[in-house]
Amino acid sequence: MLQRFLQPIRRKLLDKMVLRPTQHALPAPHMERVMLPCGSNEIECFVQKTYDDSRLPDLLILKFPGTAGRAERATAFPVSMLDVKRAAVWTWNPPGYGNSTGQSSLSTMACAASDFYTGVTKDQARPQTTIWLCGNSLGCASVLHIAATHKPNPARTGLILRNPPPLRHVIKRAASRYPHLGLINPVIAELCDSMDTMKTACNVDVPAVVLQSELDTLVPVDFQNEILKHYRGPFQKALLHGIGHDGITTEQHEPLISNCVNWLWQQTGSNEHP
Repeated sequence: MLQRFLQPIRRKLLDKMVLRPTQHALPAPHMERVMLPCGSNEIECFVQKTYDDSRLPDLLILKFPGTAGRAERATAFPVSMLDVKRAAVWTWNPPGYGNSTGQSSLSTMACAASDFYTGVTKDQARPQTTIWLCGNSLGCASVLHIAATHKPNPARTGLILRNPPPLRHVIKRAASRYPHLGLINPVIAELCDSMDTMKTACNVDVPAVVLQSELDTLVPVDFQNEILKHYRGPFQKALLHGIGHDGITTEQHEPLISNCVNWLWQQTGSNEHP
């Protein structure tokens, strides 16, 4: 009985520790705003395209920002690094972010991400469309959940993961500076399996590019490498020298990133597109 009473409290505390939702208006003049149904709620998406007609893209990119990210701030990366004329980038605001309805919660985020993936791909992808899922930090948990659950075609699907976090390790490390560390363990235990990247990575076999910030103190590179030990698919790592978790890449990083991105394009069937 006590555990049943404490569970929702612990889950809310976990959400407070990890999530940073905002709902204030942000300008996005160069993107199309789309609302997708998600159960009884709606998901707000922002879309960028490299073409003007109604045909479907050859490359469809779905983006999942980090814990304080917003779709309105998304760029078209990595489209400019590729020789592809028909690309579309869809970025979501998870529940409780922007104008997406519903409560921001780790326990429901993976399900909402799955609905976002299904809703976009069923209308915007053909069998020969290449689909890339791009996650930044916490967004990587949603990406790995989708890849593990939906089992997309590895010849047509790729992942780009920037600073993917093993959430249990990250939360425990962040809490280590405070007294009574042992009290955090029951809270961490409430993390659902669908957002546990150490578990979902074991069930993903699609090609991936992993962008690692060398000076990341929130999700150290060693933490990220622990996830990759469990990853079943082929991957390329790019160590981004001199920047932290939220650091902005510079021209010096572009050749390395571009090489990895083009490797992913080769892996996911670029030469078969009409």
